[in-house]
Amino acid sequence: MLATELVGDVARAIAGPGMQVMPVKGALLQHWLYEDPAERPMTDVDLLVRPDDFGSVVECLEAAGYRRTRHRSVGGIVMETPFGLALDLHSQLFDCARYRMPTADLFARSSEDHVLYGASVQIPSPLDVYAHLIGKFGSDHLDGKATARLDEIARMETRLDASPEAVARHLVLCGMRRASRYVLPLVHRAVGGGFALRVYDSLPFDPMGRGVAATANLLLAGAAPGALGGALVAHMLNDSLPRGVHSGARALLQRARRSGRDGANRAGPRGPLGGWRRNAARRDGL
Repeated sequence: MLATELVGDVARAIAGPGMQVMPVKGALLQHWLYEDPAERPMTDVDLLVRPDDFGSVVECLEAAGYRRTRHRSVGGIVMETPFGLALDLHSQLFDCARYRMPTADLFARSSEDHVLYGASVQIPSPLDVYAHLIGKFGSDHLDGKATARLDEIARMETRLDASPEAVARHLVLCGMRRASRYVLPLVHRAVGGGFALRVYDSLPFDPMGRGVAATANLLLAGAAPGALGGALVAHMLNDSLPRGVHSGARALLQRARRSGRDGANRAGPRGPLGGWRRNAARRDGL
């Protein structure tokens, strides 16, 4: 299993300086949710490190033969690896304006494991994994046709040693009361079972949130992947409308900056200013 080998290799590469790594998404779900990890295909591996360690982790990995690419991800970079899988290295799971899952809290709630990957890694709390899957479904502005993603959310019930009420409280803590109102009914419709609906029913009273979820259902159904309108609707699923406006504005600004940098890269150097722009883009990891 290449993903497992990659996680272990990263963990060993950064163990000397005393830094920690946390597998998220597929590299963890392969082991948690599937009898045969090969059932969960992967093209990249997502790992989370503390923001203060991020630069040192990248340096350790480059010394071990990893190479950063021009692609970027939320709070991180993408690296080529010796395993044929890309490494998506994050310092945060979501932009700071979207939801409330700070990296420090995720590591504080995690537990150390030496067996799963043959090296010391921090395993996230199942409650945090459940919240991350729900939040990511919303932030990717998916709809009910994304059945594989909905199925994984449903499968997480087997890992949650908590009542629906406790799960709902954790989702609220993570800023996902409205994302959950959108996603959990989709999980129930796609997979069945009653757990998702019991969590939904345990969410706090929020008539505006019900309206936001209904609007998202209407506007995200069939939206083209990457469409600007779908992305803006997805920001409505943030914890409140002010936070949604804030995260949406940040996303638009970041998109404009990426477009400007990409345009400068394609144009190439045109005198001193063009060269400065190209070098700045390189420093930003683009």
